[in-house]
Amino acid sequence: MKRLSCTLLLLASLSGLFFPSLSNAATQQKPIHLAVSANFLATLKQISQKFTKQTGIPVYLSNGATGMLYAQIKRGAPYDLFFAADARRPELLEQAGLIEPNSRFTYVKGKLVVWSRTGYFSTDLAKLVVTSPQLRYFAIANPKSAPYGRAAKQVLEHYGLYRTLLKSHQLALGENVGKTFHYVATGNAQIGLLAKSYLMTHSVKGHFKDVDESLYSPIIQQAVVLKGKKSSEVQQFLDFFRSEAVQVQLQKAGYDLPQKGVK
Repeated sequence: MKRLSCTLLLLASLSGLFFPSLSNAATQQKPIHLAVSANFLATLKQISQKFTKQTGIPVYLSNGATGMLYAQIKRGAPYDLFFAADARRPELLEQAGLIEPNSRFTYVKGKLVVWSRTGYFSTDLAKLVVTSPQLRYFAIANPKSAPYGRAAKQVLEHYGLYRTLLKSHQLALGENVGKTFHYVATGNAQIGLLAKSYLMTHSVKGHFKDVDESLYSPIIQQAVVLKGKKSSEVQQFLDFFRSEAVQVQLQKAGYDLPQKGVK
């Protein structure tokens, strides 16, 4: 009898290991995996931390240039949401049937700034002397993969600087906005064009100036829910992201909010 009781206890303990209680399974919440463009990383990290603190839902972030993340998603990267630095890649994913229907939306409009870490170089690009011996490198993100790089190229072309800097090998192309920031922050580049949000969310030296927005195509940043990734956790995150408190935070981080009614 004693042996039978021990056997039953052992079976009961094993069943607890392999068959967790329904109440525990019901309260278990899945983590959310977000792909985010480099310019929005610091801001989304802050938002995600507040969300996790409020809901208990873990959030994991993967960042990089929008073009690189887009290529990863096309190859099947297991992200739930994609916060791009443009509208083009989310639109292409929608056309390819790789997102949840009607999930594409504009979350911010980005701004470009000129940043010089020293007072030697003017942030007025019309006065920039490319032949100055003090100017070794001018940093921008790669126009081929980063939307902020594409906007920076348009600005430099407006001032007649792009080809000159390219031919003189003074143009430092960052893989993304984060790399561009690093070039200027470390002094490897003396001046650069990058996302205003990056300077608003990091401690920086020197001075920066907003670029006239008429000089570059609007940086409309869109997000999407990827195909098959719609869940209660994802919906909770989107509801939190759209809250008034987060919208105020986005403006403080150096972004413009989308106009109401804009997809």
